[in-house]
Amino acid sequence: MTELESDTGRPETPVRVNQVGYLPPARKRAVVAVEDAGAGALAATVDAEVQSFTVRPADGDDAVATGELSDPIHDEGAGEVVRQADFSDVTETGDYVVEVGDGAARSVPFRVAPDVYEGALVDATRLYALKRSNTRIDDPVTGLNVEPGHPQDERAAMRARDEFRDAGETIDVGGGWYDAGDYGKYVPPAAVTLGQQLLAYELVPDAFESGQCDLPVDVPEVDRSAGLPDLLVEAKFELEWLERMQRPDGAVYHKVAGDEWPAIDTLPVEDTQQRYVYGLSTFGTATYAAAMAMAARVYAPFDAAFADRALENARDAFAYLAANPEPAFRFDEGQDDGSGPYRKDEDRGERFWAAAELLKATGGDRYADALHGPLADVFDEPVRAPVWSDATALGQWAYRSAEAADPERAAVLDDAFLERADAIATAVEADGHRVALDTDDYHWASAKLALAKADVLLLANEIDPDECYVAAALDQVHYVLGRTPTGYSYVTGQGTYPPRNPHDRLVESTGVEIPGMVVSGANRNGDDDYLAGFIAETDAPPAKSYVDAVPSYSANEWAIDYTAPLFLALAVPSARE
Repeated sequence: MTELESDTGRPETPVRVNQVGYLPPARKRAVVAVEDAGAGALAATVDAEVQSFTVRPADGDDAVATGELSDPIHDEGAGEVVRQADFSDVTETGDYVVEVGDGAARSVPFRVAPDVYEGALVDATRLYALKRSNTRIDDPVTGLNVEPGHPQDERAAMRARDEFRDAGETIDVGGGWYDAGDYGKYVPPAAVTLGQQLLAYELVPDAFESGQCDLPVDVPEVDRSAGLPDLLVEAKFELEWLERMQRPDGAVYHKVAGDEWPAIDTLPVEDTQQRYVYGLSTFGTATYAAAMAMAARVYAPFDAAFADRALENARDAFAYLAANPEPAFRFDEGQDDGSGPYRKDEDRGERFWAAAELLKATGGDRYADALHGPLADVFDEPVRAPVWSDATALGQWAYRSAEAADPERAAVLDDAFLERADAIATAVEADGHRVALDTDDYHWASAKLALAKADVLLLANEIDPDECYVAAALDQVHYVLGRTPTGYSYVTGQGTYPPRNPHDRLVESTGVEIPGMVVSGANRNGDDDYLAGFIAETDAPPAKSYVDAVPSYSANEWAIDYTAPLFLALAVPSARE
């Protein structure tokens, strides 16, 4: 195995907390790894006989709370035995640490405050602006200073001939966000990311304000004067790129990228290779239709013309889907040679999402007919955490919250959300680190999956409020912000031990830390050589199969849809303050 030169200084504290902090009224727990833990080479432990814990101010010795540790819990995913310290009675704003036993082991400092997650929410929003393509960025907050990258996207070439353009013909697909650690731009993850951002805004609009993020880009005066919240400013930039990917018949191309992967230290402006428009898919067209229908609702109070245009885009995409009822994924020559595949050959869940969002936006009979007719079996699908490859749950939520929904069918979906939330909450309660991940869930993008499950819990809470749902959702926030078996936070810039070596070309080429990136996290499958070597050398259990190392793209890369579920997970509990 290559020496782990870029993952030195792994966290050693056995007392694990949310390294950012906790909301005052929320349940607060630390997780303590005990002496008889497995995989001891990967984490420090404390004596198994230790029974008590103490909470102290981070800068003082006076105890503010004491308590007994829980009974030992075998954490299968972490391959160890842990105990939990419940300090929920600590509600006064301040900075604290948790000590166990005689103080030989203590947590990193964390904060308790009503606004404890405000910085993380701001970073998450600013992140997308910092990841804009075709945009001059000079950010005094992070120090990122780059020239507009990939201006050639305004003259991207068609890779294959279709009904409207010849191969080699150029098309303007400038703008949009870089998808991940690469410089490709892809429709499916873009649409699902927008869906989660816009859903967070619809449910908690007061959490997002105009000017709250000090965006590092020029905001159009029309948007600023209309009071458009910063999150919607950024989402609009991506929506406008998606518009450019739509054909005249409503179908949507798949992605924009080059034929070769640029080196990891390549600046955006240095990647001068020809860029191509590749592929086309019905599932991508469906996710596009859904995101545009959501935009039609969300932007109507701020920019009626843009909202009307978004609705027309959505209708055109749906009309294409109606005229082409069979799933299709067009693959062009060289399509995956220099970019990610994002392939899916089935599209029913995404068609359901598109029809449900259009029903919610318009109340139109044609959308109800599609939902109640050819897509009716989706009503009986179990609720699954939304990800780019399965947006069914977003459609199920859109339908049950639409005024035009059939009450009986909406009730079926309500029951499905509650059933899934009960199962997730039960799993969280049983897990040593209170993570909603089964052992098999520690795969590529496991951190995103934990947050997506948190969002399911919070949506269920909208249907039937239950403190257990909110607490279990916050447990997933605690996980990604540092209460992990590895001791790492999985969000750049957040906590004492955030990822400092993400697999990301913009970061690697500039040397600038970009906060707000939710990295992939623990991945038991070792889907890159570097991570596979680490697992083989250490025999790491699933939840500890993580390295903070640039070469590990399957554990330490970010993508736009990884951070997307963080908006709802942070905003909804904070709004309850």
